[in-house]
Amino acid sequence: MSSSHEFGIDVDRDGIAVVRWKASAATAFVHPETIAAMARTLSHLEADQQICGIVLTADDERFFGGVDLKWLGSITASGDRQGLLDTIESFHRLLSQIEACRKPVAAVIDGDALDGGFDIALACHARFVALHATIRLGFAEARFGLPPIGGGQVRISALSGAAGWSGPVLEGKPLARQAAIDAGLVTAAGESAVNAARDWALAEAARLVQKPAWKANRRTLAPDLSDRLAIAVDEFVAAAFTDVSMSLVATLGLGVDQVNSLLRRPTAVGKRRYRKVGVLGAGLMGAGIALVAARAGMEVVLLDIDRDRARQGLDRISSQERAQAAAGRADPDAVEKSLSLIMPAGDHALLSDADIVVEAVFEDRQVKAEATRLAEAHMRPDAIFATNTSTLPIHGLAQASVRPENFIGTHFFSPVPHMPLLEIISGAATSETTLAAAMDFAQAIGKTPILVNDSRGFYTTRVVMAYQAEAFEMLAEGIGPHLIEQAGRLAGMPVAPLALSDAVGIDLICQINRQTASDLGDRYVETDGYALVGRIVADHGRIGRKAGQGFFDYDDKGRPEGIWDGLAQVVGKAPCSDDPLIDLRDRLLGAQIMETVRCFDEGVISDALEADVGAILGWGFAPWTGGPISYIRRIGVEPFRQRCTELSERYGTRRLTPVDGFDKLMARLQ
Repeated sequence: MSSSHEFGIDVDRDGIAVVRWKASAATAFVHPETIAAMARTLSHLEADQQICGIVLTADDERFFGGVDLKWLGSITASGDRQGLLDTIESFHRLLSQIEACRKPVAAVIDGDALDGGFDIALACHARFVALHATIRLGFAEARFGLPPIGGGQVRISALSGAAGWSGPVLEGKPLARQAAIDAGLVTAAGESAVNAARDWALAEAARLVQKPAWKANRRTLAPDLSDRLAIAVDEFVAAAFTDVSMSLVATLGLGVDQVNSLLRRPTAVGKRRYRKVGVLGAGLMGAGIALVAARAGMEVVLLDIDRDRARQGLDRISSQERAQAAAGRADPDAVEKSLSLIMPAGDHALLSDADIVVEAVFEDRQVKAEATRLAEAHMRPDAIFATNTSTLPIHGLAQASVRPENFIGTHFFSPVPHMPLLEIISGAATSETTLAAAMDFAQAIGKTPILVNDSRGFYTTRVVMAYQAEAFEMLAEGIGPHLIEQAGRLAGMPVAPLALSDAVGIDLICQINRQTASDLGDRYVETDGYALVGRIVADHGRIGRKAGQGFFDYDDKGRPEGIWDGLAQVVGKAPCSDDPLIDLRDRLLGAQIMETVRCFDEGVISDALEADVGAILGWGFAPWTGGPISYIRRIGVEPFRQRCTELSERYGTRRLTPVDGFDKLMARLQ
């Protein structure tokens, strides 16, 4: 990240100075040089007698930026606590300088105000947002295990009515425009928030001059937050040097940036631009893919068995998008522009000028083969055919293609508009040109791509199924379902394994297992856990949350009402609670991590950073670890191997048995 610190200043004839931060979108604000430049700018404006008010804004999609993660990662890696402390204290002095300014200071927020940007906005005396601005306000630092860098939690606590919204914001869930207005954090302006802020600053400046008693009362009645802000500085520095925060910064901050820069893209292939996209299948996945492509400005043909079916898919996402706009979470004009780019269709001839066709039909080989043949009959010779699949090997699906060199796997995650990861899988015949083009497509639609070699379940599905399968084994052993779910939460997984299985669909899990058994033939060995799950579906018709009954019972709104009463009878064993919860936790974590190691051993994935990024962004692998490989590095290769061996021998679980040559493999990944 750059540490550019250009500030443009425009002073109108009424003496209101508009300060614009001119940083690029990749620039962070919380960097020593940038903070110092801003402090000098404010000191100059406060001293200038010709200026009576100040408006802070930015020529960017954000209202100022957050912490410079490259700088933060470097300073924590070097162990320079004093250097970090000095910078954070200087940022706090800047915020105090804004608060204590004797001239009115307003913030104009035209984009996201996150992290340090939100701290700056909170320090201002007033905040304005334009009529159609799409904004988010909050502290995204929480995703890195960090508290607000500028002590924003202290300032929020001093605001009236904060109790209703401060909790989610401090947990890293930003407020959208309307929620911020309702909370009293920002004032809704007309088309020009800058003009509204100018008018406010001018009126406020006049009041400060004309009503000296009011001015004195405002300053003396302001809460003294200095002691708590000093604590906030120390707590930020302490958190930044924890293993958890350092791992999260390395993976979700710097790591995601590195993966998004497409460093592993074939260099000899020219950049592919996308104007038109075809999407086969207007279901949940297909409609979501169509939407993200349209948001990126691409024309989209959303094709299904007929135009009416395709229209139903478009109508579904249209209602969702317009609801977001009505709630102030999206720009209405941007929503309508995106939706206008999606054309529902039932005629494959409309794919003739598409640059890429993404197939998102039912997860069945025959269905996908027919979709491939119908589409390729009309596609350009140089167009890319991308199949969206979570489990089916690409080399098998490519057999239906007359151009297997242009055929590639793209595993999107649901819901597509919200899940950032895209798993790209090359088949046996996939060309370097096609791989580069798929990576360019991922970048164009705002997805983070990881590269995976062809295999059953690829990387992400394979490892998350190891998480679920280990839970099924525990259940078959007689371990109580409540303990299994508690162990999943204790491990830091966003969704406990049985609840996750219900959400995915137990019937789908069984279908995948049956397909695996069919493909492997005599090599397939059914575990007790999968046999149990098969009985739950076949004998009791419990297929998951979509039917209101799986491992849990659900009400008519899909909310869990409790573990199914008949589960113990199907298991055939009385639930036991003798196994230490810490063992159950480590089994669920270890099953995923060791399966990741097997993926490396088999050549399914080859980049440790992409493995960590894909794990957290793809299935939510315990974020506090920094990812499976980061976790092994943190606790040590030998302690991890010993722990897995211990659990494997104690419980007889094969998933935790270290692969042959584990130590040599891990040495290569260090």
